[in-house]
Amino acid sequence: MAGTGRTYRVVIDVARIQQNLLEMEGGRLTELAVRNWLRAVGFTPEADGRTWLSGSEGLGRLDKSEIVSVEAVATA
Repeated sequence: MAGTGRTYRVVIDVARIQQNLLEMEGGRLTELAVRNWLRAVGFTPEADGRTWLSGSEGLGRLDKSEIVSVEAVATA
């Protein structure tokens, strides 16, 4: 992870992001498009495909309703 500060493990509700965009913008992004956007704003997917790593700046890009869970990750 680039940058300084804490790293967080986040479970993101991709369907909720899609729904929020539909309500706000009137259009729906595919799941792939949402995942690509998450990568573009600093999230790194983990191998399980469900969790993502990000710094606090990435978390700030999400609405609270889009976050299922978040935990700080110990750095080595």
